[in-house]
Amino acid sequence: MVLAKIRKFGGYMSNMVMPNLGAFVGWGLLAALFIPTGWMPNAEFNKLVGPGLRFMLPTLIGYTAGYNIYGQRGGVIGLFTTMGVIIGSEVPMFSGAMIMGPLSAWLLKKFDGNIGSKVKPGFEMLINNLSLGILGAMLSLIGFITIGPAFNTVVMVFSQGINYLMNNGLLPLVSILMCPGQVLFLNNAINHGILSPIAYQQASEIGKSIVFMIDSNCGPLLGTLLSIAVWGKGKAKKTAPLAMFIAGIAGIGEVYFPFILANPIMILATMSGLAVSLFLLVALGGGLVGMPSPGSLIMIAMMTPKDSIVANFVAIACGFIVAFCVGTLLLKVFGSPDDEEADATLSMVDGLSRGNLDAQPELASSASAEASGGQIKMVVVACDSGMGSSAMGASVFKNRLKKEGINHIVVEHAATGAISPDADLVLTLASLIERAKISLNSTKATFLPLDNFLKNENYDEAIRVIKQRNNM
Repeated sequence: MVLAKIRKFGGYMSNMVMPNLGAFVGWGLLAALFIPTGWMPNAEFNKLVGPGLRFMLPTLIGYTAGYNIYGQRGGVIGLFTTMGVIIGSEVPMFSGAMIMGPLSAWLLKKFDGNIGSKVKPGFEMLINNLSLGILGAMLSLIGFITIGPAFNTVVMVFSQGINYLMNNGLLPLVSILMCPGQVLFLNNAINHGILSPIAYQQASEIGKSIVFMIDSNCGPLLGTLLSIAVWGKGKAKKTAPLAMFIAGIAGIGEVYFPFILANPIMILATMSGLAVSLFLLVALGGGLVGMPSPGSLIMIAMMTPKDSIVANFVAIACGFIVAFCVGTLLLKVFGSPDDEEADATLSMVDGLSRGNLDAQPELASSASAEASGGQIKMVVVACDSGMGSSAMGASVFKNRLKKEGINHIVVEHAATGAISPDADLVLTLASLIERAKISLNSTKATFLPLDNFLKNENYDEAIRVIKQRNNM
């Protein structure tokens, strides 16, 4: 239950950040190019970097967080109140935005629900503007006085802690907590809630940060997957090469998690590789200018300043090699699960790797919804963040519709907290269905559970429902 709540919280934070990844990437490119240690140092263009980090990115998060709670009005008050914590702090206020945005939107929603319904006709616009303005101003002042300075202290303490570990050669110890946290699907909570504010603070001071590469360094997990591809058995051996491609090029690290869940001893391989990578990053002066999200090798390269090319390459390569060697040793000594056991376990955790740890996969795959209602015109495939597994699932489902000769149906992918109100059919993991229902709050939509976004046969029930509802 505790892990489930943490994962849910991580998904909640991820939904504030993921829709704005393009802006984060754009800011990272400006920083990589034009800061004094960038590829093309330019004092004039560098003036865009600091304000972008301090104002643009946090306010985007504040707006998105508020919008997720209460639409346009929630977004406006979320942005307004986020400015209070930004001005009240001396560090980038990502964490403050993640608090003020949803909090202010929730309070405004409660006010409108309790007071707004009692407003006499003709006064709606006046009351709406006054309520948002007065509440926003009050919360902005509170954020300026309390939350901004408080988070300024918190980020500084954590940042000093990371600096202490770096200065004393202890940063590799972070791998002991980070690697298990990733496999238990706590990566969103750790990355967006703890690491990002520290990393951006360091980057604003020295132009780069190693902290960006604690979670996003895909070298060690690629090395672990390669050892499984070479020395593993059964389904794990056959699917590891594809997982390497998806994790390394597409940057979707979740595809690696099932392999560790199927053979937990292999976590030691990734842990060893990450420890070596972090040690070399500290020793050689590596780091990135921004968060490489998704954490692919391509994005890491784009966020690498020119003075860290060698350090980052060596650290990632050595982490890869060490993870492969340790993984090979572990597989030789402890072996792999038997073919039947490995296949069964990996099939189970394929679905779990996308957030379904609390659901029974066999129930999720066989469960169905009553096919009632009108025609299905839009299908939404939803996952925690709306970026990785759901995007792949939407692609699989589009191909399935094409093979079935079903046309004129819109297929989108989205986060469970941001499903289009036009959706007629929602496909998501069993553990996310209740969250999707609450978020969409639609009486016309049908919700169907999946246990794996990539298995073609998991969409059989969806095809049946579409054919029945559309009289095909």
